[in-house]
Amino acid sequence: MGNLSENFNNRDFTCKCENCKGSGEYKIHLGLVGALELITSHFKRKPAIVSGYRCEDQAEKTTGTKRSLHSMGKAAHIYVDKVPLSELYKFIKEVPEIKGVGLYPKENAIHIDTRAGDPVEWVKEGDSYSPLSAEKKKQYGLI
Repeated sequence: MGNLSENFNNRDFTCKCENCKGSGEYKIHLGLVGALELITSHFKRKPAIVSGYRCEDQAEKTTGTKRSLHSMGKAAHIYVDKVPLSELYKFIKEVPEIKGVGLYPKENAIHIDTRAGDPVEWVKEGDSYSPLSAEKKKQYGLI
C-alpha cells in the first residue's frame, strides 16, 4: 500500500539522477496518480515507472530546459509487465486525464502526462521525435 494512493508512494516518483539519489526529492500531480491507478485496475498489474519526477538539473540535461512536465510532476514513462505497448497505448487513450502520449518503442515504454490543452502524441525513433501519425500507429500496431 502506498502513501499517495492504494498502489503508489512517493518513492515511485523520486528523481533518479546522480545528484538526487537517496534524497527523496519528488513532485507529483495527483491527476497522474489517478490515471496510473486506472491503468493498474484495468491490467491488474502496477505499471513500472521508468522515469517520473526530474529535478531541474536532470530535466535540463534530458530535454535542454529546466521546466518540463516531468519537473512539474505531471509526466511519467511507464510500462506494464507482460502487457504489449500496443495494448497499453489503446487503454491509455481511454483515460481522460492523459493528454500527452509518447511512444518509446526502443525503451519499451510510454510517456504519459496530464498537461493542459489539446492532446499530443509522438513517437521517439532513435534520437528523433515525430508526430504519431496514422502511418506510424499502423507501423507500431496501435490501430
